[in-house]
Amino acid sequence: MLSQPEETLAGTGDLKGVRIIVVLGHFILGGAERQALLLARHLFHDLGADLEVWGTGEPGRVSQLCTDHGIPWRTAPVPVPWSPRVVTRIRNLASFTRALRRARPDVILPFMFYPSLASGIVWRLAGARVCIWNQRCEGRDRAGRIAEKLGTLLTRQFVANSALGRDFLVDTLGVSPSAVNVIYNGVQLQPSQLDRAQWRKHLGVDDDTFLACMVANLHQFKDHETLLRAWRIVVNQMNAMKREAVLLLAGAFFATEKPLKSLAFDLKLDRSVQFLGGVKDISGLLGAVDLGVHSSVNEGVPNGVLECMAAGLAVTGTDYPGLREALGKEGYRFLAPAFDPRALASQIILLASNDELRSQAGAANRLRIDAEFPPVMMYQKMVSLIAEGLRFGKGRAIDRHGQAFNIHVSEKSS
Repeated sequence: MLSQPEETLAGTGDLKGVRIIVVLGHFILGGAERQALLLARHLFHDLGADLEVWGTGEPGRVSQLCTDHGIPWRTAPVPVPWSPRVVTRIRNLASFTRALRRARPDVILPFMFYPSLASGIVWRLAGARVCIWNQRCEGRDRAGRIAEKLGTLLTRQFVANSALGRDFLVDTLGVSPSAVNVIYNGVQLQPSQLDRAQWRKHLGVDDDTFLACMVANLHQFKDHETLLRAWRIVVNQMNAMKREAVLLLAGAFFATEKPLKSLAFDLKLDRSVQFLGGVKDISGLLGAVDLGVHSSVNEGVPNGVLECMAAGLAVTGTDYPGLREALGKEGYRFLAPAFDPRALASQIILLASNDELRSQAGAANRLRIDAEFPPVMMYQKMVSLIAEGLRFGKGRAIDRHGQAFNIHVSEKSS
């Protein structure tokens, strides 16, 4: 576990000469990928690491963002999805190992379960000195007892971004509690491309329209269905108050897109719901809405919720541990039981009809982001783990070529 006060690397060029491979499952932008990119930018631009981002499948928003920020990336044979056939798994892991050996990494930073499992199994064979397992969800993915045991036994350092993720690693995968570090996401909204008025014009709504937004990719691990059923109730009540209400669903389309659109049609929501797909200007969008919503069953701390909080929005949603961990005790009162559209609708109406309450909740959320989820805290803790893995001596380190270089160490408490 990290010590307090921590020893953290600071200053330009601290990781110069250190080869780091960030391993992702794909190039579709989600919460885990946003965190990986945020960390990669810091390691590459601020600390001078020789860094590359790897993913599998077609290039997408992640690879485009890497290009925009000047970060090298490549399509690589990352074993995702995890094959059910043992022979195929072995073949895929061998291909992944060969690719890593050619890349000659000092440090491998995989994000999500399958990339972490594969990297945990092969990192030593690939010649790396450090591999840090990054558990970014509550434990929804599984790969079989033997593979999981092998991957966790061979990995020395683990990170979870939530208590649920930590509990999965410890209670389900049998990882020693002393090897697991809970490091919260760092939240950093980019400058807006469009202002509130421009976004509302783009959405086709006037300034008086009540806008709520859920930031989450549309897949089976979210519960957009409960939110849509709740929104039918919200629209009815808002119309009775002579006010229009529109729900925005901002996230990449996965397998649930078509059934959700069909449900919205059946509920006669028409223009009361907009499926936006992936949104590049998330800061501008959140600056144009009045309320953040999040409907899910069970997951780690959702990055989309943290972004709403960082934008100073009040947030309501379904009550589960990951959302409670994001909002803190001040936000518990705005949560509704899972799978209960009427209760969720009541919370939305409560916040929609009370501007002062909504403003107070949004201000509290913004303060919580500043206190618990600043990027610098995530940077310091992750770099400290990398340093620990590389066995940095105070003031000196050795890169993979045997060359000594200086680092700046400052003692700071997070």
